[in-house]
Amino acid sequence: QDLCLKALKYNKSCAKAWEYMGAVMEREQSYKDAAEHYEQAWKHENQASAQVGYKLAFNYLKAKRFVDAVDVCHKVIKAFPDYPKIRKDILEKARIGLRP
Repeated sequence: QDLCLKALKYNKSCAKAWEYMGAVMEREQSYKDAAEHYEQAWKHENQASAQVGYKLAFNYLKAKRFVDAVDVCHKVIKAFPDYPKIRKDILEKARIGLRP
C-alpha cells in the first residue's frame, strides 16, 4: 500500500497503482473506497480493461451502488462481448438489487 501511494504521489495516472490500491481496500472489505480506486484505474486505462471493469462493477455492487454497477457491466459487455462472468456474477445481481 505504501509503495502504491508513493507511485501515485509521482504519477497520478498510474492505473496499475490505482488497481492495486483498490485490491487492498477490497481485501479490507472497504468496498466504497475500493470502488473509488478502481474508478480511477478504469478512467486512466480509458475503460479498456475488462478485469478492472469487472472489479469496479463488483465493488459498486458490494457498496450497493446498483445503477453504477449496471452501467459499468454494460460498458464491459459492449467492449468485451466474450467476457462471460460479468453478466451472471454482477449484472443479474445488480438488477435484482434495483427491484423494490
